[in-house]
Amino acid sequence: MVRRVAPVLAAAAVGLLALAYGAAASLGINGASLGAGGAAVQPCDTSFTRSLTVSGGNVTQVTIGDVAGACGGGQMTVVLTNASGAKVGDGSASVPSGGGSVTVPIDEQPSVGSVRNVHVVVVGP
Repeated sequence: MVRRVAPVLAAAAVGLLALAYGAAASLGINGASLGAGGAAVQPCDTSFTRSLTVSGGNVTQVTIGDVAGACGGGQMTVVLTNASGAKVGDGSASVPSGGGSVTVPIDEQPSVGSVRNVHVVVVGP
């Protein structure tokens, strides 16, 4: 019985290898190159003012002021963190063309006492 099982298992293994090779050959790989690199990204602004709107002890929105015109048309994300750096709230809004002031509604609306830092990121335009 053992002698009959070994050839069957060997044939099955060869069949599976052939199937895997055939599947890999059908992937259609071309000669395009893939690489990685890094480049410096220039900020559209380096200083903002901020104002928290509080209702019932919770932060409901953050107004970011003095946004440079170079940020206009971008997407602003505000992340609120606590003393240990954990996120307690966030939100996003579009930056108007010309910059100026952006009011960002905060989704989680954390208690104002838990907010220690306001992080601002603008992506785009």
